[in-house]
Amino acid sequence: MTYNNKKWTKLTAIIIACSIVMAGCGTNSNDSSNTNKSNNASNNAVSESNSNSNVAANDTASDAPDSDASISESDTPASDVPELGTATDKPTETPTVEENATSPTAKPTAKPTAKPTAKPTAKPTAKPTNKPSATAKPTQKPVATPKPKPSEKPEISVSVSDIIAKITADVEFSRLATAEGELVKDIYGIDAEKLLTEGVFMQAMMNVKATELVVVKLKSDKDYATVKEAFDNRAASIIKTFETYLQDQYEDAKNYQIIRNGNYVLFSISHDQKAIATIFNEFFK
Repeated sequence: MTYNNKKWTKLTAIIIACSIVMAGCGTNSNDSSNTNKSNNASNNAVSESNSNSNVAANDTASDAPDSDASISESDTPASDVPELGTATDKPTETPTVEENATSPTAKPTAKPTAKPTAKPTAKPTAKPTNKPSATAKPTQKPVATPKPKPSEKPEISVSVSDIIAKITADVEFSRLATAEGELVKDIYGIDAEKLLTEGVFMQAMMNVKATELVVVKLKSDKDYATVKEAFDNRAASIIKTFETYLQDQYEDAKNYQIIRNGNYVLFSISHDQKAIATIFNEFFK
């Protein structure tokens, strides 16, 4: 009985609440009288519901202890009673796009702040320590193989007297006289003892001839320049003597010759100089 009274009270309260909601949703054309009537009706229903609740509570208190009521409520399964929506339940409205846009829960997608890439601090490049360069070993120059000098022909030892004899025998001369000792130095300007190993000095006996025939052997080849200079001076003197005297002898004097072969030197003035040179050189072949 108590359970039914409670159920009736809940239903009555739900009906009243629904009526109030429906009255609020009506058009504005309803006059104030209808509103007052509905309010009075709802007030009467509430008061009646309260009185019934009080009576039911009193009956329940008198009929059975509270523990029994709690047991009966707990024993009844909740699934047997259909749950009705309360008056305060409003239909969930689907939020519009604008509401979603302005919803406080919608957090704006924050653009990631690009962190500035820190420039790597350039470390000073350490200067390489100059290692002392290894002292280059001097490349040994190849020793040039000395070219073998041509073997000098051994000096032919010839007697100056033999050369003079051969020349005078093959070439025609006017009569010749031999100068010796101090005359050699006076006429030719040669110190025979100092510069010569041997020598034969022959000249024409007559003043009308420019003929000269001299063959000497030097003590050293270093003395050749001195001896040659002496012969040039002698030829110049003869040329000067016959320059205005005898033309043929003058021509012979200008054609004087000095020939050297080793340490042997020939000085001659003759009308056949070529034959004399040939005979002299044959001794050294």
